[in-house]
Amino acid sequence: MGESPSGVSARNSLVATQVVFFTTVAVCEMIAHNGQAELYGISYFGVHAPTLPIIAVGYCVGALGMWRAARYLATRESPQRLVASLRLVALMLPLELLTPFNHGSFFNWAHMGIGVVIGVTQMGIGTALAVRERRTWTTIVFLVQFGGGLCAALSLPDWGFNHMLESEVAFELGFSASLVLWTNAVGATTSMVASH
Repeated sequence: MGESPSGVSARNSLVATQVVFFTTVAVCEMIAHNGQAELYGISYFGVHAPTLPIIAVGYCVGALGMWRAARYLATRESPQRLVASLRLVALMLPLELLTPFNHGSFFNWAHMGIGVVIGVTQMGIGTALAVRERRTWTTIVFLVQFGGGLCAALSLPDWGFNHMLESEVAFELGFSASLVLWTNAVGATTSMVASH
């Protein structure tokens, strides 16, 4: 038995919103390719005036896609922690934009705190997929996400390793792929249960 139309629709919607997010990041990179972007990562586009409206669209569309994916997964045989985690990330993304790190200590710490919550939650979603679905693709996606996260962490201190932007993009690519694989895994499980 094939995947339900709602599963295909949820996955297509998720893919479309993630494409919008990555397109906005690419456009911002073309507008503001400089050392500040390498140092501060995607967050730089949220404080740089010419790129702020573009990245705001990407964040909001990405958050909407995750919220819709969570709604779909909530109606399927999926872990409730996954649904709650997706909703948390969807709500926190716009907060990243509302806490510009270059507006004083309070906003900087708030921005970092929100970023850590988002990153840890996203890594948890990717890890849960890798544990549940032990396949080649899930392993590759996990390694891309983990490698991106590790390089982003190494870019945080002043160690001269300023590759935050590429690291965050790799991390987010891994996370996005894990979301698509989650909708596949849950859709397949639901189809198997329905066919028995």
